[in-house]
Amino acid sequence: MSSEALPAEVPGDQTEPQDSREGEPLAKQPRRRACNECKQQKLRCDLVANDAVSSTCSRCQRLKLTCKIDNDFRRTRKRRKSFELENEVRDLRRRLATREASSNAAVEWPILTPAVPSETRASDAIRSSPSNTSGPSLDPKESSRVPGLTTQPVIDQPQAPRRSIIAIPRPRKLGNVELSVEEIDELYLIYILHYHPYLPFLDPGTTIHEYYESSELLFWSIVSVAARRLQSHPTLLQKLARSVTDLLWKSLRSIPYSLRAVQSLIILCTWPFPTSSSTADPTYMLAGMMVQLGTQMGLHRALSAEDFVKVPLHLSMYEYSEWIKTWESCNIVAQSVSVGCGLPATIQMQDWSLTIAPESATLSLHDIALRWHLRIEQFRHRVSQALTSNALDPAGFTSVRERLSLYRLLNASLVDLEREAINMTPITRYYLSAARLHLHSFYLLDESSVDGYSDRIVVLYQTAYSLIEQCLEMDNEESGFFHYCPFFCYQVFVSAAFIILKVMMNGYFEKLLDVKSGRKLLDAAISSLRKMSVANNDLPGRLSDVIGFFCTLTDPRVISGDSIDDLRLRVRNRLSMSIVYDSLWEWRKHFQSDGNRDENSEIAQDKWTSPSYSVLTNTISTATIWF
Repeated sequence: MSSEALPAEVPGDQTEPQDSREGEPLAKQPRRRACNECKQQKLRCDLVANDAVSSTCSRCQRLKLTCKIDNDFRRTRKRRKSFELENEVRDLRRRLATREASSNAAVEWPILTPAVPSETRASDAIRSSPSNTSGPSLDPKESSRVPGLTTQPVIDQPQAPRRSIIAIPRPRKLGNVELSVEEIDELYLIYILHYHPYLPFLDPGTTIHEYYESSELLFWSIVSVAARRLQSHPTLLQKLARSVTDLLWKSLRSIPYSLRAVQSLIILCTWPFPTSSSTADPTYMLAGMMVQLGTQMGLHRALSAEDFVKVPLHLSMYEYSEWIKTWESCNIVAQSVSVGCGLPATIQMQDWSLTIAPESATLSLHDIALRWHLRIEQFRHRVSQALTSNALDPAGFTSVRERLSLYRLLNASLVDLEREAINMTPITRYYLSAARLHLHSFYLLDESSVDGYSDRIVVLYQTAYSLIEQCLEMDNEESGFFHYCPFFCYQVFVSAAFIILKVMMNGYFEKLLDVKSGRKLLDAAISSLRKMSVANNDLPGRLSDVIGFFCTLTDPRVISGDSIDDLRLRVRNRLSMSIVYDSLWEWRKHFQSDGNRDENSEIAQDKWTSPSYSVLTNTISTATIWF
């Protein structure tokens, strides 16, 4: 019971004098008063106050408490209560003045975060206070404690009522980067206008300052993505890369996790920091952690979220919607990252909670776009699972007859999906084109002797051709596709460019295709990849040099051979991205063998000094960046 409540007069505090039977004068009985401890608890106290004799009440004696009577206790408590009331009034006045002065500081609705154990709520409260913004956890030892290494129990308190957060815009600093309020607002506007439409899972009505109050990592993740193309501060992304990465690993070391941590991973996996080597890119690993953290928190069972915490938890409609959208985005990003890396996906696409969302009529346009993106990624996951489910095959491919039947069924499902999405946004239509390319890319893994092989390769070529044309059209619009698209969109674009390069330069198919228009489209693809490049010598820039290298060769059949049988891929275990890895192997093999063969010849000397070749030799290490 609170010590602030004023204790009532304790029964028996004073005794009435009793008459003497013998007519003797009234004897003054010892005066009884409650000690401080009993007063606080409003309990009966048997302490006898006597100036001459020091005594202790039975309750304090039993509980080994300090039993004393403080005459200033009541006055001290009143002063403390008055001081707290003054502070509360002062705080309310400040909030009211802030709300009236700046509409940006007013909260339209509260920042609702999923309930977590009490130690996490305390950590969040300390982190969001103005006097402590240095660390992501309250106590590093406590927050990083591994279950099972201590026998000390952690008792959770009942969940405190959720309150609205009034976030006052302030300058923020991380490492050697300090941003003003105006710069922060500009970056957030860039994110909402240009990046948010590709994965609209955050609430645009929540200000960037409110996101900072709930998660410092999420705040800086949004800022980092918006800084990718910031013309007024071209070095901001490089400055943020190390600091935000350090903050990410520091946050992941502190457990338990929050919804905002999962949302931060979604953003950083969709637009990762630029790197020159795929082997140094942690995106695939972070995508797996993202799904595992979401599952551990119970995002996949939002209706039964209380099963995953130790305190009573009842999600509001807003919170439930946020959990569902975050879990949908987890699966979208995990599947997209796995396709781009050519690796299996660690996702739960057959999750019951992904099929119980409200009808589309009750959803916003962004919610509908996110739901369509999820359906498309579910289809891509089904393609990979269906075509690589044979445990008897070294690469997991099903038998030839079964694969042909699956091609027909999957193509029919994709046509139905495209028919439903006829009125969707250009971004959704692009995701459908990427799904079609993912399915048709498996045609390259067939044997040339299989019925209809050449027809399927032509269809694959046309699919890749259409996807690149669609991307060029989207970039010509105000949206600027190549500047703002997610990283997995770049990976699909690279795959389409290598498909056109390999098929068009094959001796058999060059007679069936329009090679002139294909070369022209490849030139546009190379320029587009350089447009996607965010930093010097990053993956889009280096891969554009590899494609340009093959386009300048005097013998165009180096990459794909003369006959239809030469189109067979050497790399067969990277799913639909096998074409990219196979082409890089061919580039590496050709570059090394050609250099060793002509090293001491005059022809080689002329070749190495030619202008076109000298530029491309800057990519000598590019062949190793994907391995």
